[in-house]
Amino acid sequence: MLVAQYNPGQKDLSLKTDYPVPTPPPGKVLLKVAACGVCHSDIAFIDGSVLPHPLVLGHEISGYVVATGEGVDSSVQKDVLYAVLSIHPASQSFHGLPALFDSPGAAYDGGFSNYVVVRQDQLVPVPKGVSPELAAVAADAGINAFKFVRRSAGRTVLVIGVGGLGHQAVQIAAHFGATVYACDPKPEAREIALKLGATEAFTPAELEAKVKAGFAVEVAMDFVARKPTFEMAKAALRQNGLAFPTNPVLVVAGMTSETLEFSTLDTLTYNLTITTPQYGSKEDLEAILDLYAKGAVTPVVSSRPLEDINKVLDDLRSGVVLGRTVVVPKNV
Repeated sequence: MLVAQYNPGQKDLSLKTDYPVPTPPPGKVLLKVAACGVCHSDIAFIDGSVLPHPLVLGHEISGYVVATGEGVDSSVQKDVLYAVLSIHPASQSFHGLPALFDSPGAAYDGGFSNYVVVRQDQLVPVPKGVSPELAAVAADAGINAFKFVRRSAGRTVLVIGVGGLGHQAVQIAAHFGATVYACDPKPEAREIALKLGATEAFTPAELEAKVKAGFAVEVAMDFVARKPTFEMAKAALRQNGLAFPTNPVLVVAGMTSETLEFSTLDTLTYNLTITTPQYGSKEDLEAILDLYAKGAVTPVVSSRPLEDINKVLDDLRSGVVLGRTVVVPKNV
């Protein structure tokens, strides 16, 4: 089968056509990959040589069961499209790394391939009408956007970074009744945000000027997680006490290696809570898939052949990707 393999210290993934198709062990299933999303965490793994060993990347997976290991029960069906819960609540640390890395494409071979082995309890059936490409995106970008945004019903929300997660956060927040503002340097991203439910969309310079003039929000979601965006999110929330009766919340949802700083003046003086989405549960994945099925949330997704994975990764690095890109393996 074809795979795209990460090797520590190498920027490009190695495309291998002679990788053996695995046999599922007890309690696990073999999925024929229908689509696999390409995520900024894949970039972090590659460019930071975070993982200590070669393996097949890809953790946003959808597919069909083609074989089952011993002990897999009859509820698993071979004609059903499944999304894969990347990080299960039972996840354990792996090689000294956090439980985050006990997932496909981090601890073991992932979905940049024709086939992947996962646990039975990671499978979530995909509702009718949801494509394999959308189902794959739900498994990480969707669930992370949904995990915290759903708590923002009726609040005033700022989404910084209208990318693979951010553009879904705009839709989810608007669906649950929030007043949504967005910030992104790309005109195309701002246009998408407005189409998806944002009241206004700013450039970083425009947002800075608005905050200096008194602009305030109750929740800021930083999907970039760089020092300038983190500081801007805090600044918008410091105004909160003058405009809103609720406590301000900053959700840091981007994955970078930068060190972001705050002081107790931020958290105590302004009663600011700083948190992360921390992935989600099976119920969260089911919920975002249901929103997709109902058309309440429509991710912006483009697909490319798996053979184009290195070009897709370069596009993601350079910031030209709008929404989310998934790779689709050829049928074998």
